[in-house]
Amino acid sequence: MKPVPITSGEGKEFLDAFKPSTRKVYASGLGIFLHFYRETGKGKTLEGFLNAVDEDMQRPRRERERVARNVLKEFICWLKDRKYTPKTIRTYISTIQSLAKYYDISISTRHVNLPSSQPVSKKYPWTLEELGEFISGITDLELRSIAATAFQSGLGLADVLSITWGDIKREYLGGVVPLCLDFERKKTDVPFMTFIGSFGFSYLKEHLAGRERMKDADPIYNMSEVVVELRFRGLAKKKLGSWKGYNPCRPHSLRSAFRTFLSDERVNPEYIEFWMGHRAPEQKRVYISKSREGWRKTYAQYEHVLTPVKK
Repeated sequence: MKPVPITSGEGKEFLDAFKPSTRKVYASGLGIFLHFYRETGKGKTLEGFLNAVDEDMQRPRRERERVARNVLKEFICWLKDRKYTPKTIRTYISTIQSLAKYYDISISTRHVNLPSSQPVSKKYPWTLEELGEFISGITDLELRSIAATAFQSGLGLADVLSITWGDIKREYLGGVVPLCLDFERKKTDVPFMTFIGSFGFSYLKEHLAGRERMKDADPIYNMSEVVVELRFRGLAKKKLGSWKGYNPCRPHSLRSAFRTFLSDERVNPEYIEFWMGHRAPEQKRVYISKSREGWRKTYAQYEHVLTPVKK
């Protein structure tokens, strides 16, 4: 279902207060809410909804119609009827809460029957051997390299696809392994670095063979997130047959495997968080302050934990 474009002044002001990635999620949530709000004949604008909620809250207790609660309950039912996942429903409801909070209106989600926050399906419980077989069995050179890079670096898919030739050129051409990926994670703007070892580097070389004359700004991967997710869905069908909910073998499961394998090896949790681009508390940053070479040596100590046998 296509979200309704947000064209109102209050809607635009709210969206403009956030970074592009968050703005995109909020715009989608507000657009779907507007679709519901108009389709059910409740009103036509976000302002109309906020005004109705505000006016209801100003009434004496016995005269209130609990507009916010009733609208959200009906919106949740409407989303469920259209097979939206629990995670998406919770995200859209949170979007409405954030919009209201921006304009100093508090909306509670108690008694609105929000679906459980538990995921519909869990990520696949990879073993190192099984993950090696899965990645090695990918016949498309680009997709195979994306998978190997995602696993050995612990990066999210958006970050993997944002890697440019300039990010890796010097070390790639110099054959430096573990190869450093030094940049900011898109989702949080946290400066960090991580690495890929010999397993990921070998598949990267296969993918980039003959393309060493790229410009620094050129991405090393040209697939979109949507295409990668779809391709992984096809791979999962071959492996699992069917499942309920999210694809258990989705790209994010590789990032989870990175954390799990290193945690099982009892690697310092702060190191894992740093490599994954998570924001460390201020008081802990001093303990993870290292040079690039320092981090490379640390990663090299544990590279074997992230190195499947190449088939």
